[in-house]
Amino acid sequence: MRPTAFKPQAAPVRPAQLETPHCYLHRLCVANCIDPTVVASLIAQRATDGHRHQMALAILELGGPHPIHFARSYLRATGAQTDDADKLLTDTYRRRTAVRYACTFCTAGRDVETFDHHRFCLCLRHGRWLAPGHQPHHQRPIPDVSAWVCAERHYRRAAATGFLTRRLIDATWHAVRDQAALLGPPAWTQNLHTAQALPGFIDGIDDRLALHPQTARLLRLLALPGTWYAVDALARSPEHLRAQLRRQLAWIPGDAWVLVEALTAELIYSRQARMQQLGRLFNRHPHRNAGPF
Repeated sequence: MRPTAFKPQAAPVRPAQLETPHCYLHRLCVANCIDPTVVASLIAQRATDGHRHQMALAILELGGPHPIHFARSYLRATGAQTDDADKLLTDTYRRRTAVRYACTFCTAGRDVETFDHHRFCLCLRHGRWLAPGHQPHHQRPIPDVSAWVCAERHYRRAAATGFLTRRLIDATWHAVRDQAALLGPPAWTQNLHTAQALPGFIDGIDDRLALHPQTARLLRLLALPGTWYAVDALARSPEHLRAQLRRQLAWIPGDAWVLVEALTAELIYSRQARMQQLGRLFNRHPHRNAGPF
């Protein structure tokens, strides 16, 4: 007889940080010797009967965390904001193609998928590189613990401000790489050349790891409220914004025009995107702008 409900399992599984519900459900089934395909088919059967969010209920019935746990992880990872609980659960429990992987040292060698996020790039416990877009076998030990851990702490504080979007972070990394390749200061160029000389160098992984301290320092600057005050004031005058960035980047030895040009364009784009988002928010909730009368 085919089962119609789930029962709590004897072997509990602790969810990893920012882990996706699909990955957690698979690990829960494997730990309790359950065929994941049977669970998936039963979830699909219950969903066709008109009941929504069956994966969330199935995880709870099997002894997993409450559905709100994964919803909070999704909000932390993506920075999304929504007042619709039903839409939040739908977005949280849908299958994803863009995922990141937890530190394999923290997960005892298991490939644990997490939501695609930009909250951190290093595992501070094991000193492993966990940048986005990498597979588990791409995780690398950091070259210098003191310098890279300090840079990672700066990066995490900058990402927590909410000023940094995924596009701005990626654009900053590309600008740092171009600056190091074209007119890079000796410290930047040396780190890049050292990484390229190592066997098994992978473009986009090892070079990003080598330039993480420089990228984190720039992102720390871009996450300051004063930087965005200047962007709001000088967005209509790109030349004045370039001059402001040159003054803020005076700590870089040599000419920094590559960074200045790239960051000017990205900051103006980020401001325009933010203003468009605010406009859509005000149009969606016009009553919030109404006066007391």
